[in-house]
Amino acid sequence: MKKLRPAAAAMLLFLFSQIAWAGTIIGSPHDFRKYPWIRSGEICFPCHVPQKTATVPAPLWNRELTTQTFIMYGITHVQPPRTPVMSQPDGISKKCLSCHDGIIATDTYGPNTGGTAYRFDKDYMGTIPNNNHPISFIYDTALAAKDADLYDPATKPSGMTGSTATIKTDMLFSNRMECVSCHDVHNTKAVPGTKLLVKYSAGSALCLTCHNK
Repeated sequence: MKKLRPAAAAMLLFLFSQIAWAGTIIGSPHDFRKYPWIRSGEICFPCHVPQKTATVPAPLWNRELTTQTFIMYGITHVQPPRTPVMSQPDGISKKCLSCHDGIIATDTYGPNTGGTAYRFDKDYMGTIPNNNHPISFIYDTALAAKDADLYDPATKPSGMTGSTATIKTDMLFSNRMECVSCHDVHNTKAVPGTKLLVKYSAGSALCLTCHNK
């Protein structure tokens, strides 16, 4: 059997180390198995189910979508020349809000509706428009051209670990800033020890990805 060359051996060691240290949902803030309201003991089941026919904006989504009416940040805070946000969150962020709207409890999934076991009241967005970063707004080259305090997402690198791609590629969804622009729900790229943030917040590094300050 031929011996691996040093360079090849180093590459394999690097790849295996990346696999070993890659983040997973196991042990992350979205691993809910430690809570008593998990009925099946499965990690994925509170959000996804293998057999589902309902048409919702997520693969095999297993939760109620929020029907809460939100006072969006931009309606009261964003002034021209900024682009106003949508009147309500779109489908991607609505998935997050099916737990984080302060109304739908985390045990409301699958056949169990109207659960009351646990609510994220501290993350309730419905009546606190200035308590969270605006979501569901178009962040593109045109917006950056109007606002010198924003980088052009089509050309500015995201700076995410292991990526040389732009903000648009790594962090936007259909050109929109959403909850998942900053939070990695499956913990595959999140920074350890954070609230599933895709970049460190120390020194406002995450904020300065988009904000030219």
